[in-house]
Amino acid sequence: MKLKHLWPQLCRSLGLAAVLCLSLAAQSTELVRWTDDGGRVYYRVVTDVPERFKDRAEPATAPLPADTTACERQWHAYALSAACFDTYRLVGGGLKPEAYQQCTEVPQPDHCN
Repeated sequence: MKLKHLWPQLCRSLGLAAVLCLSLAAQSTELVRWTDDGGRVYYRVVTDVPERFKDRAEPATAPLPADTTACERQWHAYALSAACFDTYRLVGGGLKPEAYQQCTEVPQPDHCN
């Protein structure tokens, strides 16, 4: 009899826990980019941004500045691709299969000026 009354509460608690886990997982895989004090651009998971650069972080897919050269755009696309795949790397090497569903593979650009 007691279990019958506790079942709805248990289901709600498990549901809330699942939603919390999913939202944390989604947040941890959000890729952002920021520029350090020396002008170097980084692409990382939002949780990996150093505290002092958090105010500079923007979504990695945000439009690049209008004066960005074609060469810089190619390297930005490559860096974004690499950062996405990095979130699916396995400890012993290799990638989780879902990496190819979530990330776009971009070959490393040729050296350009």
